Amino acid sequence: MPDFVMKNICKSFPGVKALDNANFNANRGDIVALLGENGAGKSTLIKVLCGEHKPDSGEIFFEGRKLSIHSTRDAIEQKICAVYQELSLVPELTIAENMFLGFYEVDGLRRVNYRKLEERTAELFKKYDADYLNPGIKVKELSLAQKQVLEILKALNRDGDIIVFDEATSALSDKNARWLMNIIRRLAEEGKVIIFISHRLDEIRSLCSRVIVYRAGTDVADLKIEEADSDQLVALMLGREIGGYYPEKENFVREDEVLVSLKNVCSGHALRNVNLDLRAGEILGVGGLAGQGQSELFKCLFGLLPYSGEIAIKGKVIRMNNTATAMKQSIALIPEERGLQGVVLKQSVRENIVLASLDKIANGLFLSKAKESAVVDESMKALSVKAESPETLVGTLSGGNQQKVVLAKALATEPDIILMYDITRGVDVGTKKEMFNMTKQYAKEGKAILFYSTDSEELVNVCGSVVVMNGGMIAGRLDGDMSTRENIIRLSVGEDAKEENDDEN
Repeated sequence: MPDFVMKNICKSFPGVKALDNANFNANRGDIVALLGENGAGKSTLIKVLCGEHKPDSGEIFFEGRKLSIHSTRDAIEQKICAVYQELSLVPELTIAENMFLGFYEVDGLRRVNYRKLEERTAELFKKYDADYLNPGIKVKELSLAQKQVLEILKALNRDGDIIVFDEATSALSDKNARWLMNIIRRLAEEGKVIIFISHRLDEIRSLCSRVIVYRAGTDVADLKIEEADSDQLVALMLGREIGGYYPEKENFVREDEVLVSLKNVCSGHALRNVNLDLRAGEILGVGGLAGQGQSELFKCLFGLLPYSGEIAIKGKVIRMNNTATAMKQSIALIPEERGLQGVVLKQSVRENIVLASLDKIANGLFLSKAKESAVVDESMKALSVKAESPETLVGTLSGGNQQKVVLAKALATEPDIILMYDITRGVDVGTKKEMFNMTKQYAKEGKAILFYSTDSEELVNVCGSVVVMNGGMIAGRLDGDMSTRENIIRLSVGEDAKEENDDEN
């Protein structure tokens, strides 16, 4: 028997069988990929392992001993820990307080020694080459990428024997993703069991020795990584062949129709003299290393950050003081953190989709149920939202389906300008293809799309042109054949872009 075994795990929710005799196994020192499209059962399996869900049936063994896991604390005490795709940090607490949340050491008077917490946090950060983070600052001051790094370090602080990484690289820069993968290799060398969930097949190939594929709530394949090519893995995930992952590029840009124009836009230290034009029918990519002003650029355009300089919409200078102003200008934002900024997890799919477009489904003072149903049904169908019904709570959906609801909510406002911030983060390959095709269709309809992604391959294959940010400024613009992953990296680090046939000497 392998060191770690999950056997015949079943778990049902009202109207949905999330896991149907699902299996997983690994030995100490293994890095095993768990692959499957959104809704395949991966997250449910991990939540069963980590004590968040009680299985209807099935067994879990570690080193021959049957585990009994009734809560998350049970799991941690049995040296099982996870880095989740959705952040579990408390924004108003400091980094050190988050690191030990639920496990504070107290003295005889039940007092917490916060200085000791910070010292222990600093020691851990030094161990994992993350001492650039200050243990004393509040989490709310961190960027999304820094929060993801902290989430990883918080899990490592539990010193687990079984460690789950659930889309842990999805918000990381290439540099931080390499940092994490080196840590994972180190943990495997120490004899840990590593479960690695990612939709980035290149990461899986470089890191994992085996891949277990899930579909419709159960395992359908267990392969050595060298035995599985990408097309085969995708076909196993979807139960069908998939072709044309990226849509064929077409030029829909209306050169004489500038919908957004920025002139010398600055915002604190994050944005410095940004000049940018975005035209109807254009998909303009935004690239660069994480934390170079991309998030602030999107927030300024959606009225979420103060700025100096000019923003003109359809030729008219508009002061973007708030989100209401942005929405009146027919701008929609798919935001950075879907769980905090994109959806209300405790509301239904229906309530979330119409949340930003109530004016469009109103008859005078009252909402029209008929209009609401039409908008919701059309949105769910167009984006293939997998939910039992429109009344399903968004918090019960997989991460990819939550992202579809975020998209549906934004698109229900019928925008002319769409700000897409890393929309495919944590989304399976089938859903990514749908999103890429949808993005192209909106460009064809004459909408202007600003498209940021942490994945430079997406920028190159989806966008007609890419602007690269560095130090809060636009370091350069890449058009046509100049738009390559190599040139995005060159501009990101302050070098000049090169044509492919340029000599390297």
